Amino acid sequence: MGAVTYASLEHVAQQARAYPTHVLEGCETGLCLFAAAFLGHNDAIHFAEARIVTTCLDEDADRLAEMRELYPSAWAFVDADAWTYAQAAASEDLFWDAVSVDTFTGDAMERSLASLGLWCSLARKAVVVGITLDLTDRYATPKGWRSSLFHRANDVHWLTLERV
Repeated sequence: MGAVTYASLEHVAQQARAYPTHVLEGCETGLCLFAAAFLGHNDAIHFAEARIVTTCLDEDADRLAEMRELYPSAWAFVDADAWTYAQAAASEDLFWDAVSVDTFTGDAMERSLASLGLWCSLARKAVVVGITLDLTDRYATPKGWRSSLFHRANDVHWLTLERV
């Protein structure tokens, strides 16, 4: 299976996946972790459509370079490990209005769910994390947040956390 490639941001938008865009209302800044595999068609495209200045992070520098050509020039594209970056950002009191975490299923998704407190420490308003239905009993909603599920595709959902 070859890598997904798009000629323009409009082509990314045509492939956009379901996303809980209601949590993006009023947001000005965003962080998309694990952003590059599908050039953001799962989450970053929704941040672009909402005109949210976003930082996209992934360890795939080549895919990030492709994204840089498609997304707004004000956006940042960071080649780094998500957990290392998030821990450093938290220690420096860096915040974004919305944080999206789109890991692949499996071990990375389980580790991501175990890191909800870290993701929430970076968000002023909302955190959206990929989750499969078999993992819905493997997380605890952090204090000060409310959670809900938003259907994405098949058995994959978005765990949506909103600050209360």
